[in-house]
Amino acid sequence: MARFAHWLDVFLQAVTLTLLLALSCVVVLGVAFRYSGNSLIWYDEVAAVLLAWITFSGAALATLRNAHLGFNGLLLGAPSAVRSALFWLGEAIFIAVFAAMMWAGWAILEIFGNESMTTLRFVPRSFVQSILPIGAGLMIVGRLLTVPDRLRITQAGIDPEAIEIEHEIARAQDELSRVRTERAR
Repeated sequence: MARFAHWLDVFLQAVTLTLLLALSCVVVLGVAFRYSGNSLIWYDEVAAVLLAWITFSGAALATLRNAHLGFNGLLLGAPSAVRSALFWLGEAIFIAVFAAMMWAGWAILEIFGNESMTTLRFVPRSFVQSILPIGAGLMIVGRLLTVPDRLRITQAGIDPEAIEIEHEIARAQDELSRVRTERAR
């Protein structure tokens, strides 16, 4: 399961980075053509679609990395038995919300039928909107893959954000020591 999570992480990084680079190119092209007086008719629509795809692929990546905002103080402040119940309640709510989103996204795809983008008639609207059920499904998979680690940390009463902050402080102190040592030479 850890190997699958690793490869899903790598895949989502590659997809998100590729989409980000594509959006950057589209924006630069759009500005250059507009500046030259020959505006691209498809620029705005494509940029909006790419931004939506970046948002959903990035959200799936953040879910897999457990990097979304949370209420760890509330959860970790509860007694152990309540903490476990709150953990599983949170998981159930998360899965239910994104399963509903995935179902609604799939239903929307059927509504679009043979429609296409306004400016790029060869791109089906169903392809453009497919990120909704795909993104929701990836978020569910990412969440399920991280359940064992998050459950272990929650049961132990460990705040992952506090650990990350301590790690970054230690890293910054090491870097500062290294810089001071280099300057002293």
